[in-house]
Amino acid sequence: MIKNLFRPRHLLDPWRDNFVIALILRNISGGQIGDALAQVDAHCTDSGEEPEEAFGDPVVYATSVAEQVRPVDLALSMSPLRAGMLALAVLFAVPTLLSGVSGLARGGPAELSIGSLVGAGVGTAAITLVVRFASVLKDPRQRGRRFGAIWLLLGAMTGPSIIWTSTAVELSAWLSVGIAAVLLAATWVSLRATGPDVVVDPLTGDSLPTPRWIAPGVHWLLPVTLAVAILLILFMPGH
Repeated sequence: MIKNLFRPRHLLDPWRDNFVIALILRNISGGQIGDALAQVDAHCTDSGEEPEEAFGDPVVYATSVAEQVRPVDLALSMSPLRAGMLALAVLFAVPTLLSGVSGLARGGPAELSIGSLVGAGVGTAAITLVVRFASVLKDPRQRGRRFGAIWLLLGAMTGPSIIWTSTAVELSAWLSVGIAAVLLAATWVSLRATGPDVVVDPLTGDSLPTPRWIAPGVHWLLPVTLAVAILLILFMPGH
C-alpha cells in the first residue's frame, strides 16, 4: 500500500481494471495490454487528465484498441467443452475419493450416492454454461449476473447430494481412491499446463487486474482442501 502513495491518482482508478478486463475478454495478449496501459499512463501523466476524461468509457476504448491489434491464439484457453470435461472429472473424482477414504477407514466398500452422481452431471452442465457466457459474466457492469452464476454453481454442485443420499454404486475402497487419484492428477496437470497470460503494470511491475498469487492459489486450493477432508475422515472419532 505504501508504494501507492507515490503513484499518480489516475493509476488507482477502477477505470484501468475495467479496461484490462475488457481487453482480456477480446483475446488481447498480456504484452499488448501492457503496451496499451503504458500509452494511457503516458498521456494522463503529460496532460494531467483522468483516463475517463481522455479516453472515455473503458469498455468502448478497449474495443477500439482491440480492433487495432491482433488477438492472441487461444487454443489452450478454457473453452466450454474443456471446462465441462475438467468439471466432470473433478466433480466425479471428489466424492469418489472421499467415499473411498471413508471406506478404508471403516474397513468396507466405497459408497457413491445418487446425489453425488447427479450433482456431478448437473454441476458439469452449469460450469459449461458459465464458461460459455464468460464474456457476459466478466463484464464489470454485470455484477448481478456474476453473483447469480456463483449461486447457480454452488446449488448445482451441492444440492443433489443433500437431497438424494441413497447409495447408487459400491466400489472397492482402494479402486475408488485409485480412480479418483488418476482423475484429479490429470485435471491438475491440465490446469497447470495452461499458464495465465499475465498483464503487467508498465510502471510498477504488478500484475493486473489480480495479484500473481491468485493463479497458484486457485491451483492448490482443491488439493489442500481434499487433504484436510481426508485427515478429518481418517482421524475424527467414530471412524
